Amino acid sequence: MKSATLELFFFNKNYTPYKVRLANELEVGVKRLFLEDLVAFVNKGVDNNLSVQRLDKNTNDKAVLVMDIDEVDRAATLLNLLEKEYSDIIYFSGEEHDFRRVKGIVAKFNYGDGGHNKNCYVIKALSGTQALSEKGSWELRGEKLEPFSASVGIRIPDGNEVLVVDDGKNGWQLVAINRSKFERLFQFDVGVHALAPVKADELAAAYNLSLAEGLDLTEMLKEKKGLVKKLDNAEPGAVSQEKIMDFADEMQLPLMLSEDGKIIIADESDLSMLVNLVDENYYISATTGKRYEVKGKKLLDDRADDAVEQ
Repeated sequence: MKSATLELFFFNKNYTPYKVRLANELEVGVKRLFLEDLVAFVNKGVDNNLSVQRLDKNTNDKAVLVMDIDEVDRAATLLNLLEKEYSDIIYFSGEEHDFRRVKGIVAKFNYGDGGHNKNCYVIKALSGTQALSEKGSWELRGEKLEPFSASVGIRIPDGNEVLVVDDGKNGWQLVAINRSKFERLFQFDVGVHALAPVKADELAAAYNLSLAEGLDLTEMLKEKKGLVKKLDNAEPGAVSQEKIMDFADEMQLPLMLSEDGKIIIADESDLSMLVNLVDENYYISATTGKRYEVKGKKLLDDRADDAVEQ
């Protein structure tokens, strides 16, 4: 990897990449920041029994996560543009583009492996709002304060965040080294994505569902953090499907059954209604008859028990 060639890219909040021209005198420092520090981290991790795990409900909070790139939609979009549409990527210009919209920086390393050239990508988050601009910035040269001479001043963060590599066996793999930065960088909630398949299976096992063509229960839940959290607190199956649908009628909710008695999930709205019914988030006032969707609740029995204990 020491002989690997280096290329840099910025990408914006839409995950559109831009090529970045790099001065020759910066290459050694950039390689250290993006590659050598990463290799040192891995070597140190081997000595200290670093935990590396696949994403599932039992994933250790401190473990380095490894995922297929397709599990992280925004990362897959970025990789596809870098790999498949490289020739269409334009260069970033401090005069023509707004650096405040930049979300991250990618270092692409091309290296030889068994006679074949391969790419790997090291990705770090950048905050465009923290960059120094020509307006309102100065630079100190010796004892003299002078006008800021660059279009934008950038500080590349230390530490290791995300690695994307083709392992030659399972295809492109994303390695999330710093979990919190990875989550912010790609708007990806690790907890939700780990629980979504489990909760989808529980919901499908408890009720007869009919999903519209092209819909996948797990994928729908991955995009709805709130629904996953509600299902994690609920007990799918504790209330029968018949009672669920009877109460949906009483609440005048447009949740429907198919001709063969399955609950129709045609879109996210139907799924939200079902989850809220399972988690008992609908309420009809006994005094006014008004119907409510409840945002928070506490069992009165629990409150009574607390009062007795006090």
